[in-house]
Amino acid sequence: MAHTHAIPSINWRERFELPPSLRRGLLYMVIGGGVLVILGLGLAISSHPAGAEPHHHTAPWLSRLAANALIASMYLTGISILSLFFLAVGYAANASWYIMLQRLPQTFARFLPWAALLLALVIIGFSGILYEWTHAEAVAKDPILQHKRSYLNLPFFLTRLGIILGAWLLFWRGFVRNWERLDETGEIRAFHNLRRLSGGFIVVFALTWSVASWDWLMSTSPHWFSTMFAVYNFANLWITTLCLITFAAALLKIHGYLSGVNDSHLHDLGKFVFAFSIFWTYIFYGQFMLIWYANIPEETFWFYERIRAHVNPQYVPIFYLTLVLNFIFPLLGLMSASIKRNKRWLLFVTGVLLLTHWLDTFMVVMPSVAGKHGGFGPMELGFFLLSLGGLGWWAARRLEQAPALLPRHHPYLEESALHSYEPI
Repeated sequence: MAHTHAIPSINWRERFELPPSLRRGLLYMVIGGGVLVILGLGLAISSHPAGAEPHHHTAPWLSRLAANALIASMYLTGISILSLFFLAVGYAANASWYIMLQRLPQTFARFLPWAALLLALVIIGFSGILYEWTHAEAVAKDPILQHKRSYLNLPFFLTRLGIILGAWLLFWRGFVRNWERLDETGEIRAFHNLRRLSGGFIVVFALTWSVASWDWLMSTSPHWFSTMFAVYNFANLWITTLCLITFAAALLKIHGYLSGVNDSHLHDLGKFVFAFSIFWTYIFYGQFMLIWYANIPEETFWFYERIRAHVNPQYVPIFYLTLVLNFIFPLLGLMSASIKRNKRWLLFVTGVLLLTHWLDTFMVVMPSVAGKHGGFGPMELGFFLLSLGGLGWWAARRLEQAPALLPRHHPYLEESALHSYEPI
């Protein structure tokens, strides 16, 4: 440890203070997002002032609001739990490269209780709008829903919701306690506890994430099913999380923070974003191709609602835009080894991907919940800005309260500080 603290280029007592430019930017995002949500809600109400869509048992504007709330809460919950997953994988793999930037995923993971509370309130409060199978009269008229009634019923659904969020928060509490103990005292037992927790968490996460994906998102269209959907949902929000960590690291480096993070750390983050963008495309194509080729009506209708202009024309350009920007854009934009070390370029690429992967969740939820009355407009953009800006503001305040921006005690601190990779 004496060797590590002798490295002259690293300020081990570095504290974070939110720069005025970032403070204004986050404030504009939150205020602008709130204004756009109100504007979009007003436009939706004025377009459909009365009446309900029979399939969804509610007014069209309320269906659109509920869909946006689910998208936003799932986006924030996904980032929080997958930030914890990012760290758990590092601990389980005995990795050292990421230690210098671990404060960022730790901060995003600390938002999990608030994200879980928001998600639970949205799902419980809007369950009758989001999930057709919660209506007894709809189930009575539908043989498919009757067949799924033993699984898709509200008491069992809410029980699963409580178990999943409870399990995540239980592990989260164990991680936080050992993070704090390791950071304050350097106690090696805390590090070994983190490794043991990580092994158990990864197994539990794999199981609970699958059920969560089926319950919270896939059941918005209860007639549809896909055995690949849980992996597809993971790929989408995993890329989102990697992009946010990379975006935050590059932004802080530009503003003179994270003195222990070098170009090799950024390069590795860029490689993660590049590699898992290809992984997302593989899962996207595998799910789409198998369903479309098999041409089973119970499966193909889901894509039919999203890519046929005569059914829902507003979703068609978004469907193809997400495919291009989530695959071709990072493929070409991050292929070069040297460009992964360009902080401003990383900001641009990951910033775009944060929006386009929001659109990916949008394409799962909005057509199923709002149908022909949905779309991407001021309300949707407002929810995106409000959610990301709000999370950014909360994370910045947490970083300001941290005793140091860099970890102070870790058995692999020196390895991470000296992490170096020279691109060919």
